[in-house]
Amino acid sequence: MPQSDGIPAMLTLPRYLHSLEQFHTVSTRQELTQLLSTMSDALGFHAIVQGLQSYSRQSGLHVDSISTISDAWHAHYMQQAYYQVDPRVDHCARGTTSLMWSSAEQYEHPRSTQMMRDAHDFGLRAGIYAPAHSMDGRFSLVCTSLRNVPQTEAVDLVRHAAPLLPALAAHAHEALLRLLPGGQEAPALLTRRERECLQWAAVGKTSWEIGLVLHIAERTVNFHLSNAMTKLGSHSRQHAIVKALMQGLIGL
Repeated sequence: MPQSDGIPAMLTLPRYLHSLEQFHTVSTRQELTQLLSTMSDALGFHAIVQGLQSYSRQSGLHVDSISTISDAWHAHYMQQAYYQVDPRVDHCARGTTSLMWSSAEQYEHPRSTQMMRDAHDFGLRAGIYAPAHSMDGRFSLVCTSLRNVPQTEAVDLVRHAAPLLPALAAHAHEALLRLLPGGQEAPALLTRRERECLQWAAVGKTSWEIGLVLHIAERTVNFHLSNAMTKLGSHSRQHAIVKALMQGLIGL
């Protein structure tokens, strides 16, 4: 499949960003499943799975919800409880960055190695694990895969698509939480200063520039933005801006 600047053929960046907006309006798990499948096809992947899980140091990994999309490999993966020994899941449980993987990878744990052998036997060659986290300890994974294509070609395709997956994971995560019982998120209660700092950050101002505008110190701006991120359950400044916009707390 031809590639250009990391965007699969026929999928421009504006079209991709517009497609992500559809996650704001899905109203059923079936619609979410269909949208994920459509996005997976557009990005050039053969399969996509979304799963909701929680992790704590005391109890380890706990699967709260079966994935929204299932197939023969996913059924085998869950039956073998491979998520308990999957280093990719552990990476996503502890961090926020996506992870590219290949079925040719070797792991120290024998069951992890067997997992990758099984994945190869099922036709999986490469893919991406992209996490999204909530303040309550839950996180979801969007897991994409390429199947039955040459290993080197699969890795190259994954490398080109990787920059697009974090945004997809974040939008799908919020859509899934919204659809779960009691998942509707109440608007965060931000102070006037927190909203002002977010408002200026949304138009591209740095903390130093916001401080000049509001006549406060740069460290004070960072303090207000950090508080806003915590209240909004966001893992980054940009994520907080997106959530504040969605909740009507700031505008553009």
